Amino acid sequence: MIGLLFPPPEPAADLIVAGITVLERQTRQLRHAGVGRIIIVDPVPLQPLPAGTETRRSAELAAAVPADARVIILAPGLVIDERAIAAMLASEGAALLVSPGNGTAASGVERLDANTLATGIMLAPGEMVRGVAANIGDWDLHSTLLRTLAPEAMRIAFAALPLYAPARRRAVPMLWARPQDAAAAHAAGAAIIAAAQKGCLDWPARFLHPWPEDALVRLLAPTRVTPNMVTAATGVIGIIAGVAFALGWLWTGLVLALITGPLDGVDGKLARTRVEFSRWGDLEHLVDKLLEYGWYLALAWHFAVTRDSALPWAIATLIIVPAVAEAVQGEFFRRMTGAQLDDAGVTERRIRLVAGRRNTFLWTYLGFAAFGLWFQGFVMLAAYSVVTTAVAQWRFYKRLSAYGRDHGARIAANYAATGYTFLPPGPL
Repeated sequence: MIGLLFPPPEPAADLIVAGITVLERQTRQLRHAGVGRIIIVDPVPLQPLPAGTETRRSAELAAAVPADARVIILAPGLVIDERAIAAMLASEGAALLVSPGNGTAASGVERLDANTLATGIMLAPGEMVRGVAANIGDWDLHSTLLRTLAPEAMRIAFAALPLYAPARRRAVPMLWARPQDAAAAHAAGAAIIAAAQKGCLDWPARFLHPWPEDALVRLLAPTRVTPNMVTAATGVIGIIAGVAFALGWLWTGLVLALITGPLDGVDGKLARTRVEFSRWGDLEHLVDKLLEYGWYLALAWHFAVTRDSALPWAIATLIIVPAVAEAVQGEFFRRMTGAQLDDAGVTERRIRLVAGRRNTFLWTYLGFAAFGLWFQGFVMLAAYSVVTTAVAQWRFYKRLSAYGRDHGARIAANYAATGYTFLPPGPL
């Protein structure tokens, strides 16, 4: 698979959208979608180009593109949703993403007929690209490719693309923009950050965390701070919180633990905003769990010492073991079905809002701490964890049995498709 990108003309070439240029965004999106070779066509002199890309003049593509290649082509200056790119790559033959020409849906880069606009993304056979490039002369390559492809390509309606984004567990409006000035670039960036928000969350993450998360993402997006750096910083704060709990500095530990809540959302949101993903992203969730369980053990240590009793260790066990069991069965459900148990239906989403997880545990504990009931709050977290796991067990068996009846033949395929990026693929 080859990607062809075209630098936008000045002044659009210098516009920054959510921390990076449009050309850099297009490059990262294609790489994330699995496009291994990316060619910048007719680069503008002195204009910075994304690392790892090739540059070619239009006529040179006749020799640079293999005849049997599949070529995905994005219009200059186009900010497009990654789901649109995925839909094009899933097409078996030549394809063109289109929208109505009456202005009620996505805008277009060029009109195909009275009722149809091309949205600026197409999939073409390498042989056609070679033929057009060989005879391009001084014609505009992108427009000529579009006109050549349009009569034979399958037309995919932009408005018909599914809005539900499984990774974000919610319906997300489809993104399309072609900013020509700073105001339009700012609006496109705001839409990208808004689209990075996950759904199906507990109540603190849904109602309290988004505004500080978005503010931090806007602040960090233009910088060299990476999502992995944010993850590392969050981990350090989490470790300090655990030490504070163990030493009896309970308010310090609780405040730091609460701070990790929105910070934990920033790394993923920053990665989605800047299309800057890491193969260690899945591992971050495991580290989060270990830090959280470490807090409960640190609290147990403190209470065991101050109360001269082994009871706090039993309470910590009642918090951690059910939480681990729920996490394991939830992960098993995801690997088997390809979907999150929390997002399996309306009932599950409502349960997720109030279920006992790190954020809801901490905010519940804050209520007890406000009245000085630190140990009683610790006991409450154990009860909260047990009840949450019992409810999750009920929904797990109900949903898994329904899925098994309907999709038994697909289980192995889903298990393979949801593997971890930091581990080699393995058998079911």
